[in-house]
Amino acid sequence: MAPKVPPPTEVLKFEGSMDYPIENRIDDWGLNPEQQETYVELFRRRLVLEKLWDPDEQDFFMLRRFLRARTYDLDKATKMFNDHIIWRKDHHVDTILQDFYFAERDKFLAAYPQGYHKLDKQGRPVYIQLIGKINVPAVMECTNEERMFKFHVQEYERCVKVIMPVCSTLANRKIDQTFGIMDVRGVGISALTGDVKRMLLKFTKTDQDNYPEMLGHICIINAPAIFRMVWTVVKGMIDIRTQQKIEILGPNYMDALLKHMEIDAIPEFLGGQSKGTLLDDVGPWNDAELMARLQIDLEALRMGRHQHPHPAQQLPQARSFGQPSADGSFITPQASMVASLPSMTSAASYALGPENGAAGGVAQAAIAQLTTIAEARSRSLVERVKAIEAKLPLKQDKLRTVRCSRLNGTRM
Repeated sequence: MAPKVPPPTEVLKFEGSMDYPIENRIDDWGLNPEQQETYVELFRRRLVLEKLWDPDEQDFFMLRRFLRARTYDLDKATKMFNDHIIWRKDHHVDTILQDFYFAERDKFLAAYPQGYHKLDKQGRPVYIQLIGKINVPAVMECTNEERMFKFHVQEYERCVKVIMPVCSTLANRKIDQTFGIMDVRGVGISALTGDVKRMLLKFTKTDQDNYPEMLGHICIINAPAIFRMVWTVVKGMIDIRTQQKIEILGPNYMDALLKHMEIDAIPEFLGGQSKGTLLDDVGPWNDAELMARLQIDLEALRMGRHQHPHPAQQLPQARSFGQPSADGSFITPQASMVASLPSMTSAASYALGPENGAAGGVAQAAIAQLTTIAEARSRSLVERVKAIEAKLPLKQDKLRTVRCSRLNGTRM
C-alpha cells in the first residue's frame, strides 16, 4: 500500500467547494475523512498564500488528488500545483474545449481505436484501447504531434469537466477516476520508433504532472503467457498500490471483467451485450433524455462554467445533446502511443532470456505502457527507472571486484 502519512496535529474544515461528502473510510495513506479534510484545507491555505487558489475552478477533490500524488507532502504538492498552473497558462488549457477542433478525429480513431464506453459497477467511466489495432504510420499520416498532444489534453479536460461530473451526479458521490480496458491481442513492436517512444514519454509526463490519481483500475485482456511472465518480473519495480491497479488477464477474461462491469456495459466487440463502437462515445453524457431529466447543462460544463451537478441542486434547463459536440473531442484519459521503456524492461529481458525473442519484446512494450499509465505518486516512472539504472552498474562493479579478488587469492 501507499506510505502511511502522519495524522495532522489539528482539525480543520475545508473552506472551499465540496459538493459531495468524503468517502467514509480510511484511505490508502492511512487517513480518515476528518484528517484528509484537514490536510486539504492546509494545502488550500498554502495555495492562497502563493496566489494559486481559484475557488471557482478548484474543489476539494481536485486538491486532494494533487496532495495524494505527493503523499500529502504540502511542500511538494504546492510545487506540483504551481507547475500545473503555469503549464495550463502556457498551453491555453482553460479554453481548449472551446478553442481546439480536431477535424481528423475519425481518421485518427480508425488508426488508433480507443474511447469511452459506459460505466463500471462503481460508476466510473470506462475507457477502452485496442492496442493491437494501432497503425502508427496511419496515425502520423492523418495528424501531427502538436495536434495529437492538444487532442490528448482536450480529452482530459472533457473527462474532468464534463464526463466525471455527470458520473458523479448518477452515483450521488464524487467520481474522479476511470476504469480502463486495454486489449493487447496482436500487439506488435515494429512501429516502436524513437519518435513514438519520445511522444509517449511526453504524454505520460503531462498526465502525471497535471492529471494525477485519475486511473482507478485497468484490466489488460488477451495477454499472452509471455506477457504475464514479464509482468511477474517487472512488477517488483513498482510500488504495491500501483500494482493493485493493474490486472493482467488472458483470452478467457470475461469472468474477471464481469466483477467490475455488467454484461450490458461491456461492448459486443469484447464479448458483451452493449452495442456501439469506440467512435460512438457511448455513455450517459451523450444521453439527451437522461441529461434533461437530471437538469445537467453539458454545454455549460464544456464552456467552462464550472458546475458540480448534484440531484439536490436546481440547475438550468438542459439543451439537447444527442450528438457529439462540435469540437469533436473524444479521446484518452490514459496514455497515448504504445512504447517500451528499455531501461525498465532490460531486467525482464535478461530474466526471461533471448529465446523469447519478439514475443518478449511485445510483452515488455505493453507492460511498460501499463506502468506509465498507473501514475506514480511521489516521482515519475522515468525517475524510478533512472534510479534502478544507477544501482545496476554499482552491483556489477562489485561482483567484478569480488571475482578478481578471489582469483588473486585475496579477501574483501
